[in-house]
Amino acid sequence: MKLGFIGFGEVGYEISSGLVEQGLKEIYAYDVMQNHPEKGYIVKDKAEKAGVTLLDSDNDVVEKCDMILMVVPGAFALDTTKGLLGSVTPGKLLVDLSTSLPSVKRTENQLISENGGNFIDGALMASLSQAHYKVPILVSGANCQPFIDALVPYGMNIKQITEKPGDAIAVKFVRSIYMKGIAALGAEMLEAANVLGVDKLVIDSIGNTLDGKSFDFNNNYLVVASAWHGARQAHEMSDVMKMLEDIGVAPIMTQATEKRLEWFRDLDAHTYFNEKRPENWQDVAVLWDKVREEGK
Repeated sequence: MKLGFIGFGEVGYEISSGLVEQGLKEIYAYDVMQNHPEKGYIVKDKAEKAGVTLLDSDNDVVEKCDMILMVVPGAFALDTTKGLLGSVTPGKLLVDLSTSLPSVKRTENQLISENGGNFIDGALMASLSQAHYKVPILVSGANCQPFIDALVPYGMNIKQITEKPGDAIAVKFVRSIYMKGIAALGAEMLEAANVLGVDKLVIDSIGNTLDGKSFDFNNNYLVVASAWHGARQAHEMSDVMKMLEDIGVAPIMTQATEKRLEWFRDLDAHTYFNEKRPENWQDVAVLWDKVREEGK
């Protein structure tokens, strides 16, 4: 098997390094920055360290390899795919691991399929710096099994979820709402705590509330509580926002939280559930669906 990478940044380096260590010999790559007069050495050094052969163009990679992993920035994924179509022949397997939109991945699938190739939508579901080449990868598409069969024996962690391109990246995007949001929320909390000199007290208090319980439990409890107490919590966050402004901390996440709590308030869960507090977020989701269908 000849494996190719289009784009050779962190993803390409981490995955190829692991595969070479596990015995995969023929790995090729092209990165648009490899011939940059000032930064090209970074790509070349990584390729040499990983045991990967750099080729002169992305089309060279497609022509030489059986399986190609596209790991360019999401904003460039579609244009990259369009530029490869002349080299796509029947049997070629192209896997887009970028964070491009689900609609973009469906368009890529159509373009590649029209040229006789096979397309897979892939999404990295954890940190490369921690998991390296064993990072969990979700894939979706009509022909995922050859990709799984080829690379799982080398230790990669790949799971197909559906046969519809776009589904894998959609899972990652929804996950990112929380994973990126919690980082931004944590930063705002820490900035305020640091300004006020109460960081240890706040961190310990949050830890006492959340530590030792599962994510599922915490998420369920907090979402149901906000759905039930949206009015009171929205008022509280309005006051929190004023305090942050007073101490010079931009209340970016706090303002967003206030708006979401006002949304909860306006759903009027008390009336919908006849003053009987729901136990699970799935119960609340029925109300979300109803409101969304009504266009409110």
